[in-house]
Amino acid sequence: MNVLKKDQAQMMLQVIVAVLFFRFVLFESLIDDLGLSMLHYFAFLIAIGFILYGGILLYKIVLQEEFPDKTIEKSVEKAYYKYLGFNGVGIGISFFAASDIDRTYYFGFFLGLAAILYLYITQWRKILVFDNIVYSLIISFPFFILIVMDLMPSLQTNEALDPVKDQLLNISLQICMVLWLLYFIKTILVDLKFMELDIKHSRKSLATIHGREKGAKRTTVLSLIPLVLIVLFCVIHLNLNILIGYIGALVVLPYLFYLSKLWNAKTTEDFNRINNILNIIIWLTIFSIVVLFFNLK
Repeated sequence: MNVLKKDQAQMMLQVIVAVLFFRFVLFESLIDDLGLSMLHYFAFLIAIGFILYGGILLYKIVLQEEFPDKTIEKSVEKAYYKYLGFNGVGIGISFFAASDIDRTYYFGFFLGLAAILYLYITQWRKILVFDNIVYSLIISFPFFILIVMDLMPSLQTNEALDPVKDQLLNISLQICMVLWLLYFIKTILVDLKFMELDIKHSRKSLATIHGREKGAKRTTVLSLIPLVLIVLFCVIHLNLNILIGYIGALVVLPYLFYLSKLWNAKTTEDFNRINNILNIIIWLTIFSIVVLFFNLK
């Protein structure tokens, strides 16, 4: 599928698959009293979709203002109204979703997402490294907020602590943290991949300042952080033998291959291939949610 060749489309698909796996494969199968009902869970997804689409509209508006000779948005004024409308509807739906768990103030997370998107698109995307951190956090936002709204309410009761729920919460948060780090590294790889285009349009990034060769070495060292966390995860959860075997064979080994290729990368084609390898690793990490279900079941 051609659409999967586009990074943004593939990342959106990865996020959708991950939140569906967390809910329907993992949480719903192992926990009886989840925070969100089925209706409110889909309301949660729709709210995020509306807010993120509002961010896409704002990005087009900002690009149109930065490049007035290009036709990106026919009517900036109408696009602004659409942007405000999508954000308003998304935040309103999030209030409805949060009311299901008697914590209507949770809609503040969605309000915060809209605010971060606004600041990122209008200001922060021009700040070196910080823009990579914020962008990867925006991508990972649905993972963390799903855990907060769907899983954590079942732990915040007066009953005795359930070790199964507690373990599930900890493992889910650890998977989300690894995914966030992988997306952060991916944003740096994309900068290296499009370095020539950024130079042409006078856009600053670590790649344009320090070059690809130095950037490849630095990103390889940075990429060791997720690997260390994955190894620590395996050591901590040795009792999950099926999951550990899956991670060792289908996450760690490809990751070592990815590191070896990244260290020697120099050209656009090299970084394109490495980016594709990292995409596969992210997919395999997401599918570890399914493996975790079989192990805990």
